[in-house]
Amino acid sequence: MTRSGSKIASGGISTLAGASFFAQAGKEGASLSGLAGYAFLGGVFFLASALRLGRAGKGV
Repeated sequence: MTRSGSKIASGGISTLAGASFFAQAGKEGASLSGLAGYAFLGGVFFLASALRLGRAGKGV
């Protein structure tokens, strides 16, 4: 996936997650449990970026 492709995917996931959180907030018994999946995906994207930057810094 290209750099812009990964940014587009990350932005799309964030948009969907935000819309989902917004829709759930108005429901009875709203909770923050849905944030766990979003936080996990954010961690995965961060790790992928860190690995890519580490390789770029080494000239690989």
